Amino acid sequence: MLSYKKRFLNQERWRGFFIVGALIFAISQSQASTNKAYEFYLSGDITKSADEYLFNARLNPQNIMPLLNAGIVYKQLGKYENSIKIFRQALDINPDDSDILCELGWLKFHLAEYQDAAELFEKAIKNRPNHTRSLLGLGSVYSHLNRKVDAINYLKKYKKLRPDFSGIDYIIAWDYVNFKMYEEAEQYLIEALRKDPSFIEARLPLAGIYARGHKFNEAWNQYYRVLDYAPKHPVASKMIKVLEGKLTKQPEEIRPPFKIKGPPKLAPIDALKELDESTKVRVGIGTNNTGAQGKNRILKFKSFEGFKVIGKRSGKLYASAKPDEIWTAIYENNRVVLKNPENKIYGKFTGPILVEPYNPKNGYIIFERIKNSDNTWFRNSDRAYRGIMELYPIKNRGIGIVNIIDMEIYLLGVVPSEVMSYWPYETLKTQAIIARTQVLIRKERGGKHRNQGYHLCDSQHCQVYKGVTAERNSTNNAVVDTQGQILTYRGRPAQTFYHSNCGGHIQASKDVPRWGHISYLKTHQDLPKEKQKPMDSPWEFHQWIMSNPPSNCNFPPATSSSHFRWIRIIKHKDLSYRINLKYKIGKLKEIFPLKRSSSGNVNALRIVGSKKTVTIDREHLIRNVLGFGSVKSTLFFMETNRFKDGKIRNYWIYGGGWGHGIGLCQSGAAGMAGKYGKTSGEILQFYFPGTKLSKIKYIRKNKKK
Repeated sequence: MLSYKKRFLNQERWRGFFIVGALIFAISQSQASTNKAYEFYLSGDITKSADEYLFNARLNPQNIMPLLNAGIVYKQLGKYENSIKIFRQALDINPDDSDILCELGWLKFHLAEYQDAAELFEKAIKNRPNHTRSLLGLGSVYSHLNRKVDAINYLKKYKKLRPDFSGIDYIIAWDYVNFKMYEEAEQYLIEALRKDPSFIEARLPLAGIYARGHKFNEAWNQYYRVLDYAPKHPVASKMIKVLEGKLTKQPEEIRPPFKIKGPPKLAPIDALKELDESTKVRVGIGTNNTGAQGKNRILKFKSFEGFKVIGKRSGKLYASAKPDEIWTAIYENNRVVLKNPENKIYGKFTGPILVEPYNPKNGYIIFERIKNSDNTWFRNSDRAYRGIMELYPIKNRGIGIVNIIDMEIYLLGVVPSEVMSYWPYETLKTQAIIARTQVLIRKERGGKHRNQGYHLCDSQHCQVYKGVTAERNSTNNAVVDTQGQILTYRGRPAQTFYHSNCGGHIQASKDVPRWGHISYLKTHQDLPKEKQKPMDSPWEFHQWIMSNPPSNCNFPPATSSSHFRWIRIIKHKDLSYRINLKYKIGKLKEIFPLKRSSSGNVNALRIVGSKKTVTIDREHLIRNVLGFGSVKSTLFFMETNRFKDGKIRNYWIYGGGWGHGIGLCQSGAAGMAGKYGKTSGEILQFYFPGTKLSKIKYIRKNKKK
C-alpha cells in the first residue's frame, strides 16, 4: 500500500513538473512570438506582423492583446474588413470594453456604415460616459446621419474634455459648413486658428466663408496666409488674384508690414558689454526651408548710425552712408549694382561687398521690406542685423546675403527665435548652450552650407535667427549667464539636435534613415524615469497617439497643446495632386506608414499609385508630402475615410509633436524646468545622457574701454 502511494505521488509530482514546464514553454513561445511580431511591425513587414500576432492569439485564446495588435496592424494597412473581423473576436472576450467598441465604431465610420458605427459608439459611451474618442466618433457619425443637434452636442462634450485641442474646433466647424451654418463655422475656425496658426486646412474654409459673405479683405488675408505656409497652393494662388479687384483696402492696410522706426530701447542688462569677443560665424540670411539663399533681385538698406561699403577682396572704401539714408542694391547681369538715395550708381560688383555700420559695437544694418520681393523673408517685414553684412551676386538667381557676426552676439537673435522668451529661465539657458554647440559643430566641420559660403542658415534647416528685433532681456541674460558653455561628448562638441515638441517620445538617431548611430541620442519617453511605462505594441501606440497623455512637453502653461497633439483631415483629390507634383504616381490608390521607430515615428511611407509605387524614407519628405503644408512631425497614425461606394473621401491624420523628435525637446525642457524645477544641466543630461558641460575660452574684452 505504501509502495502504491509512493508511486502515485511520484506520478503526480512528474505530472506537475510537466504542466509547469509546458506552461513555461508556452509563455516563452508566446513572448518570443510577441517580440517577433513587434519587430516585423517596426521593420515594415506589416503582413508578417499581423500573422504573428494572430498565431500568438491562437496560443493564448483568452489573451486579448494579440488580437488588438493584429487589428491595429490591419487597420494601418488599410484592410478594414480584416480589422473588423479581428476586433469582433476581441469583443467576444470582453464585450463591454469601450476601447474596442470605439475602434470598431471608427472602422465602420470610415467605411460609411454609419448606423452600425453609431450603435458601437453609443454602447462605448454608455459604459464610459467620458470616453473622448467615442464622443468624437458619435458626433461625426450623427453629422452624416443628418442629426444636426446631436452631432454638435456630442462634439461639444468632447471639446469640454479637451478644450485646448484645435482639431475639435475644426471638426465642429466642418459640420457647421455641411449644415450650411456659416456664421457658426466661422467662429470655430477662428478658434482653431487661434490655437494653431499653422492649421492651413482651417484657413481655406474660413477664407471661403469670408468670400461667400463678401468679406473680401478678410478672405484675401486668409488665402495670403495659406501661401505663407504653402507657397504654391493652387486654390489660394488662384483666389488671391480673383479677390484683388474686390478689395476695399490696399494690401498694406490689410496686412500691415513690420517697420523698424527707431533703435530698440536699452534693456536692463547690456549684453553687448557683458559678452566677450568670440569666434566669428557666417550666417546665410533670408534662406528657404532647405537653407538655400532666397531670390533677392533688389535690397534696400540703412542704418541709424550710418554705414560704409567696402570691397571684401580689395579692402577699398566704395561708399559712406549717413544715418537713416536708404541705399539700394540691385541684381543686374550677374552683378550687384549699388545705388545711393539719389539713384547714383556707386559700383557694379562681380564679387562680394561688405556693408558695415559705423558703430561696430551697437550699430546694425536694417533691410527694409520690399513689397514685391520674390523672397517672402523680406516681403512683409523689415529685418535688422548686428555685425557686417556681405552682399554678393549668385549667378542667374540674385543677391546672396551673409551676416558676419560674433557667435555670442548671434545667439542673442537665435535663442528668442527658437524658444519663447517667457519660458522658465533654465529652459532659456539650455537653449543657449545647445545653440552655441550647434554653431561650433557646423563651423568646425564646414556645415551643410559650406559650398554656399556660410556656416549656418537662418531658417529651421539650421537654427532660426531673426536678428536684432527678436532680442529679449530674458534670453540675453541666458546667453550671458552661459557664455562659452557647450555640451561635449568625449572631449568633442556633442551633436545637439533639437526640435519643438517630441509628442511624448524621443526618437533615437539610429532609427532614422541617414541620421547615423549616436550613442547619446537615445529613444525614451519624455517623462521622469519613474513615470515611464513600456509602450511596445501597435495597440498601445494607437491608444497613446489618439489620447492626451502626460509628458514633459504636454505643459500648457508654456507650450501650445496644438504642438503636442494635432489632427489633419486632407481630401483625397488634394493629397493625390500634392503627391503627383513630385512623384508622378498616377491615381492614388493607397498610402500607409510602412516602418516605424520604437518611438512610433513613421520612418517609411508607402504610396501606391496606378502608375507606380514609391516608398519615401526621408523624415522631411514624409512630412512635406502629406498635404500642401508640411505636417508637424512623422509621429502619426493615418485613417482612410470612404464614401458608401468605396471611393476614398479623405484621410484623417492624428499626430503628435512638432519636428524630427531627436535630441532635445524644447517644450519638454520647458516642462522639466516648469513642472519639476530642473536645472539646465539636468535637462541636458535627460536628453543627451552621457554628455557633459564644458566651457570654451574667448578673448577677454578690455572692460575699461
